[in-house]
Amino acid sequence: MQKLTPIYLSFHSFTINDFINLVQRKGYKPPIPKQIPNNSMYFGIKRSDEFQWMQNPKNRDVLKYIKAENEYTESVMRSTKVLQQRLVYELRKKLIIPRIMAPIKTYADEYEYYTILTKYGIKYCRNKKGFSSTSTEEVLLDSKWLRGTNKLIRSLLISPDHNKLAYLVEQEGEETGVLHFKNLSGNSISYDEKLENVFNFVWGSNSKIIYYTISDEQLRPYKVYAHYIGSLSKYDILIYEEKDKSSFVDITVTKDKSFITVNSNGFSTSEIRVFDAYHDFSKEFPELRLIEPRSPGLEYYVDHHNGFLYILTNADNTRNFKLVRASLENYDKKNWETIFSVKDNEKIEDIDIFRKFAVIFAKKEGLPIIFCYNFDSCEVHQIELPTKFCVVSPETNIDYDTDIVRFTCDSPFAHQSIYEYNMETRKLHSVRSNPIHNFDSTLYTCYRIYANALDGVKIPITLLHKKSLDLDNKNPLLIRSYGAYGVSIEPDFQLEHLPLLERGWIIALAHVRGGSEVGYTWYDQGRLMNKRNSITDLISVIKYLIGAGYSNPSLVASIGVSAGGLLLGAAFNMRPDLFRAIVLRVPFLDPLSSMLNSDLPLTRVEYNEWGNPLENKEAYEYLASYAPYDNISTLKSQRTCSILVTAAMKDQRVSYWHPLKWVARMRTRQPSDKNDNLLILKVDMERGHFGAETDQSNRIKDVVAFELAFLISQVQK
Repeated sequence: MQKLTPIYLSFHSFTINDFINLVQRKGYKPPIPKQIPNNSMYFGIKRSDEFQWMQNPKNRDVLKYIKAENEYTESVMRSTKVLQQRLVYELRKKLIIPRIMAPIKTYADEYEYYTILTKYGIKYCRNKKGFSSTSTEEVLLDSKWLRGTNKLIRSLLISPDHNKLAYLVEQEGEETGVLHFKNLSGNSISYDEKLENVFNFVWGSNSKIIYYTISDEQLRPYKVYAHYIGSLSKYDILIYEEKDKSSFVDITVTKDKSFITVNSNGFSTSEIRVFDAYHDFSKEFPELRLIEPRSPGLEYYVDHHNGFLYILTNADNTRNFKLVRASLENYDKKNWETIFSVKDNEKIEDIDIFRKFAVIFAKKEGLPIIFCYNFDSCEVHQIELPTKFCVVSPETNIDYDTDIVRFTCDSPFAHQSIYEYNMETRKLHSVRSNPIHNFDSTLYTCYRIYANALDGVKIPITLLHKKSLDLDNKNPLLIRSYGAYGVSIEPDFQLEHLPLLERGWIIALAHVRGGSEVGYTWYDQGRLMNKRNSITDLISVIKYLIGAGYSNPSLVASIGVSAGGLLLGAAFNMRPDLFRAIVLRVPFLDPLSSMLNSDLPLTRVEYNEWGNPLENKEAYEYLASYAPYDNISTLKSQRTCSILVTAAMKDQRVSYWHPLKWVARMRTRQPSDKNDNLLILKVDMERGHFGAETDQSNRIKDVVAFELAFLISQVQK
């Protein structure tokens, strides 16, 4: 009889959770996807893709594989159910808001408009100015009929005469929606009037016409129509059609409602046409004035004030943008007069025009600044913001004839608050501020440090943690970064950070190149043939934080979302030893396959970001050198990192097959789910790129608590 060797469990090295994991995972094994060789040749270079078959959503084997992965993920995460429930409880407690809150009102002509949040959805209401009685309240639209339908109201606009309502209903996961109309004078529109496949819309100034853009089968907005209220859509008038497949089209109205603007924009080009917002189509077709023909690298955006066009542009190599103006008679580029510009470490992001002032929203080293420009005196002053580390966004400022500008402000330790600023008196006051419940912000700190990149450039890092932190290399660390499209990673309020901060984690926002935190040159240094800078920047940040005593590789986690998933996936391929756990949320992991297929939605538009590997050998080789899917190591060494990957079948931004193929290749090249080094895939079959973003309760349960439980269970045990 074989002698049985006793097993001794040390609860310092083998925890109860480990034991539960071991028992529950014993009967489950990760799915092993089938491989179908598929070879292609580009510029004499062979590329093999054994999982290209997964790009066909109609293939039954794709659905079988997804089902197997979801079941495996459910099995290995079952031991975290109690933790997930605890996290849901914590997060929801922090979001408690008073049952009775005075609505935030927006004033326009003789009306005040506001929304009321109910347990069934949002009610859109209005009242006559000066009347606060509920008896005079008019409910314009109640969204409770959308509850449980995976639909949402994406935008809603009142006609200039306040007698009609237009609202766009979008299905979750889709980029366009159905435009509905409602007559506010007591009767419905004369027939069941609605417009399909609408991307965006604006009212004409005479309230009889609405202008809208639609998309083709690739969801690229490309046609602009005028629609007479009360008529059939087949009689709509085509205003403009965009032929360039690398451009998007949207339509806006100037703040003073004088002009309709038709905007064709690529990632680095603009071409704008304007016409009279009061145009009478019964007489003739409108004259579309082309402000400036598109040219590579030139971007501009147009508004109107007192007989002048005010143009926000990067013309004349002003990468951080400037404000110029031109007369309605001489508006070509040579006649643009600069009236406001910023410093090299600043950039202009938006502008809002009023009768007496222009409000310029800008950033300095990734942090917000707001300028007020006086049209009469040409004087500029800066608004003093309530806190340094925050994110500022313009609110809905409908009224052109006002000295009040409204904006939102949120920070790492504070919910989004609404502020009003009087541009004449220069007084700022809070309109609404919601406290975070069960969270003492005075115990935490937020500040900025810098790491050295490989080429010596200083990389900004924003840190959040308890004030009592010890630099003993024993702190769990979560790195967040993005590094693409010129999008900055913001020091904003993230509900999911709070449970980690309370558990002693450090949150690090790595402002790597590819974003535009330090101006648009920061973006240029992290895209196209400079993309590897953003990847090595992220690695440099992690190495610096470890070297400075903030953490160690066994406690480092990271989350990468969308194009940020490409960044994190590439960094993991290069330095897998630096991570203990990573979350790749709807990640863009196979950019080479996307960029080699010009028929895919968005591909032509994105050549400006990643290069065109179909026509340029250098671009092909460079993209192939860092693309996460193409650079998975075949070394079957012990993987010390656990990985959670998510996908969405209705994702219009990042196709579901990006995460599927990456996980499948990882399964075959690094087939190791032992030593608690997990590789799991969770696929949402119903939602799109942004998941349950519009439903905070479901988002907490389905996304946030699940991901946090994964990170905590893998890093902190």
